[in-house]
Amino acid sequence: MKTTFIASLAAATMLTGAAYAANAPVTMSDGFFFKPYVGADYQYSYLSYPSVDGLSGSDFASDSMNGFDLHVGARVHKYLGIEAGYMWNETPSKNNILGTGINDKVNIKGFTLDAMGYLPVDEAGKFELIGTAGVSRLKGGAKFTGAFVENDSESETKGRIGGGAQYWITDSLNVRGLVRYQGVNFSDSINNDTIASLGLNWQF
Repeated sequence: MKTTFIASLAAATMLTGAAYAANAPVTMSDGFFFKPYVGADYQYSYLSYPSVDGLSGSDFASDSMNGFDLHVGARVHKYLGIEAGYMWNETPSKNNILGTGINDKVNIKGFTLDAMGYLPVDEAGKFELIGTAGVSRLKGGAKFTGAFVENDSESETKGRIGGGAQYWITDSLNVRGLVRYQGVNFSDSINNDTIASLGLNWQF
């Protein structure tokens, strides 16, 4: 009887541990696995413009942009993942530029692909630091209205790098914040783009 009880207790303990490992935000094993997720971020971007003859790009277009990012990814290791996304940001209208009566609005949109590095900070794996490095294929567009109407656009492929942190609210849901340095140029009209994002991810 005693032996049977101990064997049953051991089996129940192992099953409970296996169930916890399966539902934990990060697999307890250091090996490779596959856990897909989907997510969405709010993004705030700050554009750095070059100056020419005392005039900056910010004299012609707003240097801040609001937007969003939709992404899908997979955690493939305790410390590693990969993520693909679509981002879309747009500046507020800049009206009556330099007194010319011309207005414009700038948008940047396109696809991104990032390698994600994770570093669990606490024992439970609830809080993690994140490092990212990847590439983007972006299209920049500007619409001019007022004295005339004109649309201009250009596409380019650039690198991006960043970091941040995420916290697991449940075993499937986390909230994360990131800051990324996004390479942009568009015929020397922009120096770079710094993107701060805050959003949620759901892991299956």
